[in-house]
Amino acid sequence: MQAEVEADPDFQPRALLEQPDLWPHLQFASDAFSDLSSDRLIGAIGGCGPIPWSAIDRYAERYGIDNLDEFERFRRFIRGQDRVYLERAAEEAKGKG
Repeated sequence: MQAEVEADPDFQPRALLEQPDLWPHLQFASDAFSDLSSDRLIGAIGGCGPIPWSAIDRYAERYGIDNLDEFERFRRFIRGQDRVYLERAAEEAKGKG
């Protein structure tokens, strides 16, 4: 892909071109997942772990999610995205191994 980018500055990867349109009320959770992904632990020999609960809690507190029901809904959004991310990461690791 680097060659394509160097050859054409307007090149966009297929993943960006095919990304789904999110309903506006899901944009916050999607952005939060992207932000929180950097808090996950990466194993010494590869692989990654789930986003820590403490990171989700801190993020929710920072953004004013203090109602228990709202927090649980937010946590479920993050955990659902994280589960798919971890499943795909495991599949990729198997393919490379």
